[in-house]
Amino acid sequence: MWRAVTAVITLLTVSFALEFNDYDSQYGTFMGELSNLGDGEVQGNVYVINETAIQLVNFTYNGNGPVIANNEIINFWLVADVYFWLDRTESPTKEGLKVPSLEFGVAPLKKYDNAQVVLALPGAHKVSTFKSFSLYCLNFDHNFGSVEIKEGLVIPRPQFLTNELHGSRYNVGSGPILIMDRRTIKVFGFTFDGDKAPDGYFFVGRGPNVVFDAGVKVPIRGRDSSEMVTAMNERYRGGQDIIIDLPEEYDINHIDWLAIYCYKFRVDFGHVSISNVSQRIPPFISLPADDYKNIDGWQITTLLGTPKRHNFTFQLGVPGGKRGYQYMAHARPGNYVWYVNGYLADLYLRRNVTYTFVVQGGSDKSTSDFYNPLYISDDSFGGYMKLSNDEKEQVHILAGNNPDETTGNLCMWIQQNVDDNPDSYNSFAEYRKTLKLKCDENIPPAVFMFTPNASTPDVIYYQSYSNYNMGYKIHIVDDLPEDLEDFVEEPYQYEAWLKHHNLQLIPRGANTAPKTSYNYFAFILVIAFAFL
Repeated sequence: MWRAVTAVITLLTVSFALEFNDYDSQYGTFMGELSNLGDGEVQGNVYVINETAIQLVNFTYNGNGPVIANNEIINFWLVADVYFWLDRTESPTKEGLKVPSLEFGVAPLKKYDNAQVVLALPGAHKVSTFKSFSLYCLNFDHNFGSVEIKEGLVIPRPQFLTNELHGSRYNVGSGPILIMDRRTIKVFGFTFDGDKAPDGYFFVGRGPNVVFDAGVKVPIRGRDSSEMVTAMNERYRGGQDIIIDLPEEYDINHIDWLAIYCYKFRVDFGHVSISNVSQRIPPFISLPADDYKNIDGWQITTLLGTPKRHNFTFQLGVPGGKRGYQYMAHARPGNYVWYVNGYLADLYLRRNVTYTFVVQGGSDKSTSDFYNPLYISDDSFGGYMKLSNDEKEQVHILAGNNPDETTGNLCMWIQQNVDDNPDSYNSFAEYRKTLKLKCDENIPPAVFMFTPNASTPDVIYYQSYSNYNMGYKIHIVDDLPEDLEDFVEEPYQYEAWLKHHNLQLIPRGANTAPKTSYNYFAFILVIAFAFL
């Protein structure tokens, strides 16, 4: 009897085994199972979501990496620079491409335990142009586990509907309608005289007719939330593309129409039928960043580039747990991140105004944590020195092009009690009172100027050349927003960090560079000029 039961269980296991190109509505097309080629305890299933995204399901990795002695890997393991990796060969090489996760960017991998991980290919790269996906240690040229990207992989793709939105009232209409994934629809060139209609909502449902009891209101991305969907009372003239998000129970393969619906008087202003949609539409992915909504993070400090604040000082600081940098940037930081004028902050700078950046991120090239030239770019991840030539081509550096000129002395905001839990504090200001600022005065800070202009993107980033995920956003505006209250920095003091000398306290006023005991005449001239 037990042999018969065992045979049945074996048969069921085989029948449910995943095969190449199997499609799952939650995950996408199955590419393969990660091999385990080292002591990383790697396992997990790899799916392709669409041409530019990959998903790992039930992914496990112990966070360890190899140590090499005498050009050979020895039998003990420490944390190393292991990355998600794509390559145009069947095995990973140093010519491949790091793949950032939506949650932590391109930071080296840490421990994962039965996790779901979403990866987004950078730039214009596509999955179909690569031949392997791996966990790859760049320093030691070591493959921890990989999956071959075989020819014939059926990649889920968005699909246009054959018809457009059309109605006989209030100028309801549209251009093409794109099914982006199973719960996301993009309506190009949407028109609707919402200022004249009693009310109007995007409305989806099932059945042959658009009726009140057969559908549900759906939110417009960037305007509504799933909890609050408001009527469209403005006029849409066709120059705006609209993205709408379906609720969980309204998968694209289980709705029959999309309408502009008057909820008040139960009138269909216009609709389009949804039919012949592929069963292999890309799956809807709930972004890992959504998990941060459940974290009561610290309020982000915003520093405005007002006439009284044309100078910004960049120093190292501890990330501040889940409520600090991780919540602010939605990224996994390293040991240190950038503090601006003593705060975790985003910046607002005006176009055609010159700002002075003072950099104190360390210039010790022997230790990456303490070597942090600053640069400004359109890349949110940073770590430009660690990028391949192919990756560097995707990044546009706007200021700080020469790292030798944007490094400086080391200033660090240090947690005095290593056992202190940052997440136990209700604000960054409260947490910062427990930190000590220590500075090395043996060399001067670095100073450079930055003048955003008409061609500067609206959102750019301050980052470190040598480390990922250290900085955050700089908003470039024509005029500073009137609804943002200017933040007033509290003066702080730092300890001079001198070898063979006693520590001394030196005050630092808000919005001024740290005072120094050395006489760097050129540096003082630059700072003095900046205040004119």
